[in-house]
Amino acid sequence: MQPRLFSLAALAILGHASPTLRAPKCTDSIASLTISATNFDLSSGTPPLNATIPVSGTFDVHLRFCEPTVSVPSRAGTLQILVHGATYGADYMDAGFEPGIYSYVRYAAAHGYATLNMDRIGYGASDHPDPIGTMQTPFDVAALADIVRLARAGRISGARRSFHTIVAVGHSLGSFVLNGLVAAEPQLVNVVVLTGYSHTFADIDIPALAGFGPANLIGPARLGGLASSYLTTANASARAAAFYGPEGSFDPAALAFDESEKITVALGEFLTAATSIVASKFTGYVLTVNGEDDLLYCIEPACANLKGEAQYYPSAKSVDYGELASLTVAVIKNAGHSVNFHLAAPDLYANIHAWLSKHGY
Repeated sequence: MQPRLFSLAALAILGHASPTLRAPKCTDSIASLTISATNFDLSSGTPPLNATIPVSGTFDVHLRFCEPTVSVPSRAGTLQILVHGATYGADYMDAGFEPGIYSYVRYAAAHGYATLNMDRIGYGASDHPDPIGTMQTPFDVAALADIVRLARAGRISGARRSFHTIVAVGHSLGSFVLNGLVAAEPQLVNVVVLTGYSHTFADIDIPALAGFGPANLIGPARLGGLASSYLTTANASARAAAFYGPEGSFDPAALAFDESEKITVALGEFLTAATSIVASKFTGYVLTVNGEDDLLYCIEPACANLKGEAQYYPSAKSVDYGELASLTVAVIKNAGHSVNFHLAAPDLYANIHAWLSKHGY
C-alpha cells in the first residue's frame, strides 16, 4: 500500500474554524488495574529477540476524563485517548501554561470530542513499579489495552457512558506503545494518530544529547524518592537541544514551564521500545505527523523516511500523510520533537482534527 498524500490547504477547508478554547469539565480519578504481560529479560543490558518473562500485579493509574465544550452529536460516542511520551505526563496534552495555545485537550473539547488523558503507569501521580523488570513496553501495551477496555465498557469516572469509537493519539514513546497496541489487539482502537514517531530514525544519540540521568539526582526536590533507573533530562538547555526546534520556533517561557514540570522515563522502556513492529491486522485509519525539526524522526530530505510507514500497516483503511507547501511529506513546520510546546502546536491540532473530520470522525 502506498501512502496517499493530501494537502494541508484542503484540510484547512475541511476543518472547523478554531473557537475560543474554554476549559472543559474534567474528572480526575485513580483506577486500579490488574495487569499481566510478558516482558523481556534485561539481565544482559539488552533485550533478547523474544519476551519470555511473565509479570503481573495491580497498579494505580491516574486518569483525567474531560467532556467536550461544544456539542457535536455525531461525536457523542467517540473518545480520544491521549498517550504521552517519555518525561511527560498528562500535562503534555493539557498544558497548564497558556492552555489556549498548548492544550490539545481544550482544542479537542472545542471540536466536540471527549478525551481521556492520563499519567501512564510509571509517571506522575500513577504508581512507579520496578523501572527495569516491570516498566517495559509490553507492560505499557497491556496497561493501555486495559484502559481502552474500561472506556469501551463505560467504566471511566466522570464519563457516565460507554464509547464505541476510540481515537488514540500518541506522542513519542506513547506512539511506540500505541503501535504495539494495534499490533497486539487491533480491534480495540478505530483510529491511530502517531506524533513524534516513525519506525525509522536518525543515527543521533538523543539520550546523550538530552543528558538523561537518574531523576533522583537531577531533580531531588520533586523526584528524589524514585529508584535510580527512573531517568530524566539534565536541564532546560539539554531538553531544548533534544526536543525543540531552533530559536524562534518556541516561547522560552513554554520551555521553562516544560522544564519545571518534567518527570521521568523508566530505563526498561528505553531498552524495549521496538521499532520494527508490524500491525498486520489493524484495519482502522492511521495518521503519522512529525515536526520538521524533529532530530530523531524527521530524516532529511524533508522527512522522507515517513513515506515508508505504510508497510507497517498493510491492512489499514488508509495511511495518510500531510504535506508541506512543497508537496513533500508529513511535517509541521517550525516544530521539533515535542510539538505541543512549540508555537506551531495549534497547527498540529488543526491538522489532526481536520483529518479526523475528513474520515468521518
